[in-house]
Amino acid sequence: MADKPTFTKGGIHPSERKHLSENSPIKSMEASEMIYLAVNQHIGAPLKPTVKVGDRVLRNQAVAEGDGVVTSKVHSPVSGEVLEIKQMLFPNEVKGDVIVIKNDGKNEKVSGTEQKMTGKISKEEFFEIVKNAGIIGMGGAGFPTQIKLNPPKDKNCDVFIINAAECEPYLTTDNRMLLEFTAEILEGAKIVLDMTEIKKCYIGIEENKKEAFDKMKSENKDSRIEIKLLKTKYPQGAEKQLIYALTKRVVPIRKLPFDIGVIVQNVATVKAIYDAVMFNKPLTERVLTVSGLGIKEPSNILAPIGISVQDVIDFCGGISEETKYMINGGPMMGKSFDNPMLPVTKTTSGLLFLTDKEVVEEKENVCIRCGRCIMACPMGLNPTFLKESSDRRDYDKMDDVLDCIECGSCSFVCPSSRQLASSIVKGKQKYTKYIKRGK
Repeated sequence: MADKPTFTKGGIHPSERKHLSENSPIKSMEASEMIYLAVNQHIGAPLKPTVKVGDRVLRNQAVAEGDGVVTSKVHSPVSGEVLEIKQMLFPNEVKGDVIVIKNDGKNEKVSGTEQKMTGKISKEEFFEIVKNAGIIGMGGAGFPTQIKLNPPKDKNCDVFIINAAECEPYLTTDNRMLLEFTAEILEGAKIVLDMTEIKKCYIGIEENKKEAFDKMKSENKDSRIEIKLLKTKYPQGAEKQLIYALTKRVVPIRKLPFDIGVIVQNVATVKAIYDAVMFNKPLTERVLTVSGLGIKEPSNILAPIGISVQDVIDFCGGISEETKYMINGGPMMGKSFDNPMLPVTKTTSGLLFLTDKEVVEEKENVCIRCGRCIMACPMGLNPTFLKESSDRRDYDKMDDVLDCIECGSCSFVCPSSRQLASSIVKGKQKYTKYIKRGK
């Protein structure tokens, strides 16, 4: 049998640990009494609340909007009263505004939303629908989808990729969506192809999700769409690595996928596009994985955006006393947090509750110059050099830090337990501010 497609530079094989939730069907979670909607959940121009304390809002009503081009609205998943607008500290150590809504349980919707749409739409109408629905990249990046699907006119995109690799350990969100929303995802892919006039679509699925691959392949009847089984290898789901695995095209340093004719979207994003176009439904809920030995009932849940982590914990049976770590996202690229009242956002792909049995904390030691971090880096960087430069704030030697995709492979393989990735990420933030200041 021929080798499965993959990227060629670097990569690692962490323990998958998907068995905890991969066979758990998606369970719908009702909205709780209190909803905490983060105002800014995307990359781009910041939003401002369009409601004030005391206002009554309807389900699917936009409650935060922005004036910039690169922006994405936020909608309420419930009807109810705005109790307050306050700041919360998020896992990325950034404070952000949160709109607190008390759910009245009536679920009164904005007229015309969540109903079957009929008739053809134009390309311009399509982008407006996606924009008004508040759809962003739901794999973690959070870039507004209407911008990504509509690149500059001088960029001739001929390939659309749906990222279903889901290479992070524990996470099974995409896998369950492929199995349970097969027809919707395929129809979403067709909508994108029709509206963008792209002729070819690849759906990349790692081989540890063979059941999902088989189901997608058996139900696909569109010759423009090809379902590809990929080698299980981290970080296969990183955009540049996935593009190479499927097309053998290389995204140049400091360039974007559309520079080589490719557009990439996550599985959940494509499903959200389908919902918006077919049912005039804004993005007010998402599927996420709840896993780890610390959670009593590992699950995949369809949750309203804005519910608290504590609500999710309660829905999944609570956490054990052995729980030591809470992570928003996957264990490789996710962010740890301590406050269970933080809200689920559009980019929350998973919530992990880990114990000492799953996380080994070792004392950081000196670098032994083994070179393993260099061999593991999928971007061909020298993580040790970048960490040292970052720690010293030696900005003249930090230009390569911007090419780091923050996958954490370097830290994973380091025999000295050096916190390479976290140091590089902090250095990246410092260097970006340094560049903006004009050096």
